[in-house]
Amino acid sequence: MADRHWEQLTQARLLSRRTGVGRNCFGGAYMAVVPKKVVASFAFMAMAMLCTLPLASSAVQAAEVQPGSEVLLQADELSYDQNTKLVTATGNVEVAYGDRVMTADKMTYNEETGVVVATGNVVLLEPSGDVIFADQAELADELRDGVVQTLQVLLADNSRLAGTEAVRRNGNVTIVYKGVYSPCEVCKEEGETTPLWQIKAFRVIHNQEEQRIVYEDAFFELFGIPIAYLPFFSHPDPTVEKQSGILAPSFGSSSDLGTYLKVPYYLVIADNIDMTLAPTYLSKQGVLYETQYRHRLESGTFEINAAAIWPTDSVALTPGEENFRGSLFSHGDFQLDETWSWGFRTELTSDDTFLRRFNISDETDLTTTIYASAVSGPNLFTAEAFYFQGLLSTDDPRQTPIVAPLLNYHYEYPEKFLGGTGTLDINALVLNRNDGADSRRLSLNLGWDAETITSTGEVYKLFADVRGDLYHTDNVVLDNGTLSDPTAVARVLPTLGAEWRWPLVRSGGSTRQVIEPIIQLVYAPNTGDRAEIPDEDSLSFEFDTTNLFDISRFAGLDRWESGSRANIGIRASIYGEDGGSASFEFGQTFRLRENHTFGTASGLRDQASDYVGRISLVPSPNFSIDHRFRLDKDDLTFRRNEVDATARYGPVSGRIGYAFFDQSLSAALGEREELTGSASYQFAEYWSVSGSTRRDLESRQTLKNRIGIQYLDECLTVGLAYNQSFTRDRDIEPTNSLLFTIVLKHLGGTQFSSALSPASQ
Repeated sequence: MADRHWEQLTQARLLSRRTGVGRNCFGGAYMAVVPKKVVASFAFMAMAMLCTLPLASSAVQAAEVQPGSEVLLQADELSYDQNTKLVTATGNVEVAYGDRVMTADKMTYNEETGVVVATGNVVLLEPSGDVIFADQAELADELRDGVVQTLQVLLADNSRLAGTEAVRRNGNVTIVYKGVYSPCEVCKEEGETTPLWQIKAFRVIHNQEEQRIVYEDAFFELFGIPIAYLPFFSHPDPTVEKQSGILAPSFGSSSDLGTYLKVPYYLVIADNIDMTLAPTYLSKQGVLYETQYRHRLESGTFEINAAAIWPTDSVALTPGEENFRGSLFSHGDFQLDETWSWGFRTELTSDDTFLRRFNISDETDLTTTIYASAVSGPNLFTAEAFYFQGLLSTDDPRQTPIVAPLLNYHYEYPEKFLGGTGTLDINALVLNRNDGADSRRLSLNLGWDAETITSTGEVYKLFADVRGDLYHTDNVVLDNGTLSDPTAVARVLPTLGAEWRWPLVRSGGSTRQVIEPIIQLVYAPNTGDRAEIPDEDSLSFEFDTTNLFDISRFAGLDRWESGSRANIGIRASIYGEDGGSASFEFGQTFRLRENHTFGTASGLRDQASDYVGRISLVPSPNFSIDHRFRLDKDDLTFRRNEVDATARYGPVSGRIGYAFFDQSLSAALGEREELTGSASYQFAEYWSVSGSTRRDLESRQTLKNRIGIQYLDECLTVGLAYNQSFTRDRDIEPTNSLLFTIVLKHLGGTQFSSALSPASQ
């Protein structure tokens, strides 16, 4: 225990020297041999000092010293006057009691008056890490009240508080006169004593019972210059994890929404429940109401985010819409027991453009789902339901499907069978539309695979699958353009295959190289797909290195990759001792006959597929290039080309991205070519500039631009950014805006934005 106390004392000494907040008064000392009565007196005095010095962290109350705690005392001289009942310790006095340590040049305790006086370089180290410095402290009234002269406090987060005098009343209220508070560092430059920003107040009142700090007649200073006066200002003390109150407001203007003012209010309902209410006044549209509700239960958590407005401007309404626009986003996850869990996710909006017009979200595809899952040994079961909402002008809500339910069951047989592992998968789906194809599906798949590694390092794998599907469909668009009647369709889909890989590893010099050729042979009948089965879950498809060796490259079950084929590829990589690396993947698929299940632009329709590859270069942590591509098998032109590069050199960093698709993941969107870029430059210790752009090369249109400048240090963030958006969608128009942001450590921040003339190209 003694060693721990003196370790704490050493920390106080080091903090005092490092920060310069208090003067170094720690000299050599010895352990004094004193009577037990004197030690007890100083124990009492130590506890009084530790509980009375003002504005110490709230741990003062939370970590009260228990009776019988060991007291350690050392001083150059120690005396006790029987006549005056005065205990005096002088010369490097150090007292450790409980989890607190205090030092002073001199301490006295009057047993008759109960007055404790510590003078000269008084230093207190709190368990929380706070360090308190004072010139003199005098305590009385059963050690509940007192006065401290020339107070300085270094808080655990390196914030600083100082005052000419501090008074303690009723054991829980501390008043600091001519107080100064700042989280900013000082003395970084010789002769510099003014922090970047600080709050000066005639009185600073800390009420530990109410857990609040109040400033009276306060001035906010920036660079030593008063810029704001607040007759009354308060905030929770450091002991409060959360407390109801007004959050930092934001204000500005927009060309279509008008001048706006947002004033959030944070409400603590219970320890496990809170809410944020954020009304925003819009001069052209009325009041936008936003709320966030969070609730933690024993079994899980859930959160609800809602927004609503009744626009005063009829232009803000879409045709046929009522005088209401709003959205509801929520999510929750709950663990019922060791086996079962469930959850939900809600994404709903009143109309297509509400989220983007009122700057709530840029999402254009919303998904609402509820799920339940169970995991028990080798068994995995999930049940889900989905509701979709597309927000693009091409989305038809009557043709958007509702999936309820979607069931999946997976089982892995624990016993080996023919040297391999067997699996069972069952899938069931019910999908309905107001206008369009409906389908019901039941699918069962039995799988088996076995792998062996030879003495030469070759890896052989055998696999087999047989799947049976049963469909009931209606209103499916057939090849001749007519709609199908209610139809039952059954199919059996067997697959048999083998795979060979040989990873070859070589070390030479300061590098390690790995080369791995791969050959995969797959047999499957040329059954094709039935026209009566609509493609609902395999629409998003792109042939690349990630699915080159998949048994079926379709993401879902409605489409199946038939026909015998060989997948051939190679992987190579090199690793350096300094952390640098490079890798390469390349491959192609060969078929015995064409597969018309794939579209003409997929790269997999012909007997020989397109080439797919990926190159990744990371020569150092400051530079990387990732290149993913698909080459036409006939003329080697790019069918897909994606490049992402990031670099950092000293104060300069940047990223550039390029993407080209001869068809998008959704064939209806056609060819795409896009360029994105961003860069930043830190031209001074705390100053940086940054910019970004996004351009559609196919249509020769810029989509977004941004440029900004920022100041960032340990206690202040200030930013100014200019943004351009060229998006045009019904009531959403291109905009230019100027955004100013300021964030003060511990006090929060605010934003101001101003709309400029509409963006044009």
